[in-house]
Amino acid sequence: MTVFTIYFISSSPAFAQEIIITNIQTNPSQVHVGDSFRINATIVNNSPDTINFNGGCLSPLSATFDNNVSVGQAMGCLAIYKVVLNPGENTTVVGPGSANLYAATSSGTTNANVTFAYHATNNTENIVSKTFTFDISQSAIIPEFPSMVGIIFAIATISTIVMVSKRHSLG
Repeated sequence: MTVFTIYFISSSPAFAQEIIITNIQTNPSQVHVGDSFRINATIVNNSPDTINFNGGCLSPLSATFDNNVSVGQAMGCLAIYKVVLNPGENTTVVGPGSANLYAATSSGTTNANVTFAYHATNNTENIVSKTFTFDISQSAIIPEFPSMVGIIFAIATISTIVMVSKRHSLG
């Protein structure tokens, strides 16, 4: 009887994670203080059922952070569509939705609880979560070099000034 109970519990959908969040990454991959970023994750449907979720401006993927990140408002959007994920399929999802943004506020190791919300075929809302750890670095200050157009403009301007100055000094 015990063997049957253990087998039944381990193979029951209620006790097995059949919708899996995997390959979680920040975008950009290297986050620095002051950067806004998103989170990409692959959602795998290992269940026998088709699932669906909203895409477009709304995202079924969200995260809460233990430190170093603030969640802010961004520009809104009205493009929303339904995504259907059949058994055995996977897809990449990006979060948060376009109305929100994640901003790195300080450097250090950050833990994120990444959550994916979806509807099963019986239209019940379900949620799966996974913890993801990433590092936020100090601001990367990269000196900006002028573009080639800027350099040519500067050389032309200086040349014009030199030529005008020489004409005035000669005459």
